[in-house]
Amino acid sequence: MYIKPISSLTHIGRYYVHIIKDLNVIKQIPAGSTVLVGGFGLCGIPECSINALKEAGTKNLTVVSNNCGTTDLGLGLLLNNGQLKRVIASYAGENHNLAKQYFDGTLELELVPQGTLAEKLRAAGAGIPAFYTHTGTDTVVEKGGGDGVEIESKPKPVEYFNGKKYIREDSIWGDYAIIKANMADTNGNLKFVGTARNFNQDMVKAAKVVIAEVDTIVPVGSFGFDEAHINGIYVDYLYQGNNYLKTVERLVYDQSVYDKHKDIKPQGKLNQTRNRIAKRAAQEFKDGMYVNLGIGIPTLIPAFLDKSMTIHFHTEIGAIGVGPYPKLGQELGDLQNAGKESCTLNPGATTFESSESFGIIRGGHLDMTVLGAMQITKQGDIANWVIPGKMVKGMGGAMDLVASGSKVLVVMEHTAKGEVKFVKDLQYPATGMNKVSQVITDKAVLVKRDGQLVLTEIASDTTLEWVRANTGFELTVADDLKFFKV
Repeated sequence: MYIKPISSLTHIGRYYVHIIKDLNVIKQIPAGSTVLVGGFGLCGIPECSINALKEAGTKNLTVVSNNCGTTDLGLGLLLNNGQLKRVIASYAGENHNLAKQYFDGTLELELVPQGTLAEKLRAAGAGIPAFYTHTGTDTVVEKGGGDGVEIESKPKPVEYFNGKKYIREDSIWGDYAIIKANMADTNGNLKFVGTARNFNQDMVKAAKVVIAEVDTIVPVGSFGFDEAHINGIYVDYLYQGNNYLKTVERLVYDQSVYDKHKDIKPQGKLNQTRNRIAKRAAQEFKDGMYVNLGIGIPTLIPAFLDKSMTIHFHTEIGAIGVGPYPKLGQELGDLQNAGKESCTLNPGATTFESSESFGIIRGGHLDMTVLGAMQITKQGDIANWVIPGKMVKGMGGAMDLVASGSKVLVVMEHTAKGEVKFVKDLQYPATGMNKVSQVITDKAVLVKRDGQLVLTEIASDTTLEWVRANTGFELTVADDLKFFKV
């Protein structure tokens, strides 16, 4: 079959899809292009296409992705190779080279709230040039600027709907999209597995030219008309890859695996303080709740829940019904949680794309979200995504979660290396203002009452004097102050 050179190609999926035997089309992507790259962490990334782009050595690329892989996998390969001019992402994560290049001034980094990023792509694919969202209001996302950056972001237009503030976000279109699916038929219809749908399903609709790599290509009719997640109208090229690593960034097993196999060591060290916080937080859960768990301490909570309860855990990567960590042999590269950890799904679970995941969040359909923080004020302002000049994680889904209207439960250690985390005013860029409903630390519980956090409980092995001395604002103490022991 004749393949038109990609440099002169326009979208052709509405006529037919090219099934290609190699990825020379990737190598023809011009320098300076904007490329949408599917995946979340290392889950659902187009490994073959990324490798082909690295081999091509194409420079000055703007890459749009949830994050930039790890130091030596995924998009980290292009970063290490000096091919990226700008990264538009929601999370820098554990890719230390990205943070280094950003602070060195050799890489432009545009951080976008995760749900906003997904909606920018979904909206572009639907022909919508802009939209309004409450996510990021009263933060640097709305106000723009930057602390010592060369390219400052501009303030966002603001509108009020029903008395609530919203900011305008512009959609993102790509010149090319390289995405990964599990299966395709020869019409280009795509199927995904598990949480590998993530950003792939939104990106496939938002680019002029789409290259989809898949595990398997099957004849038309091999799967039912109601089993396809993406219609072939969006797809220009199909490539059947092989030898996929499908790496799980953080391979975590059920505790029974570590108990039985002493040669398998859990990642990270056992921390009794963190477990103590998680155990107290578990008392806030009620049967039947729909809850989002952030990374870190929140992921410890399920181990301390009453086994008679049913809790529907939501993960931003695209699932409701997340189950326990897998037993040996159950781990799947196409099934991970928002912390890039291996996970399982309970019976009755559902999976979906990133824009749907955040539609659930922004629509206020969750009962509660649990996340960590670097700083909290008495009014419930929260900062948890960047320390200017030192550390840049990215806001991930946190800004969307705290703006959702659902209960926001923060779990954190009361102090960090002796420094207070409860502060009079935020010193770090805000994740959200006046959004926190409750805070649980290893020493205290504070609950929002009449617009401010009130101390309602202290740990049985601490004192009120210690809590006062290690809190950076004047404490309001409940008349019915209680002690908790876990």
